[in-house]
Amino acid sequence: MSEVLRRSALALALVVGSGLASCGFHARQGLGPEVASLGIAVFANDSLEPDLERPLQAELTRAARRMVDVRLLRPSAADARLEGRILEYRTRGGVRGSDNRLLERGVAIRVEAVLVDASGGVLAGPVQLSQTSGFTSRETGGLQDAEERVLGNLAEGLLLELLVDLEADRARTPVPGAASAL
Repeated sequence: MSEVLRRSALALALVVGSGLASCGFHARQGLGPEVASLGIAVFANDSLEPDLERPLQAELTRAARRMVDVRLLRPSAADARLEGRILEYRTRGGVRGSDNRLLERGVAIRVEAVLVDASGGVLAGPVQLSQTSGFTSRETGGLQDAEERVLGNLAEGLLLELLVDLEADRARTPVPGAASAL
């Protein structure tokens, strides 16, 4: 690539980047003007599998840092709280070989979440999601890896569904003082 072409490409990238930054473009979604902070509560665990709550909370926190443009605070101090329950945890036997040896297994987790304001009023949700992931029976740590994949996918999916629900609710709510276009 010639020096002139390289400099032109760099200049174009800087102009486009500056334009996007100046127009307020960012990849993370806000929760509305009234919500500057989010708390992620430890989910209740109604499943028969113990100790899923903390790993799910860690995945929800990671997903919120990537996807939501608010400060993360402890739930009691935040403008909004993400609350929920782990509803179900199942493992499954899977594919067997010709000699009837188990070759693949899987894990499925179902959760429910709701986004509430500081007074407990529902902002978005509730939403329910279920996720399954398989692993080979020879895989060392396969079950733990599958659980981590499922919890990570569920965390992102819950946040996305709640953000969509929040946006849909905002679109339905009339803005005070705005004229109706009939």
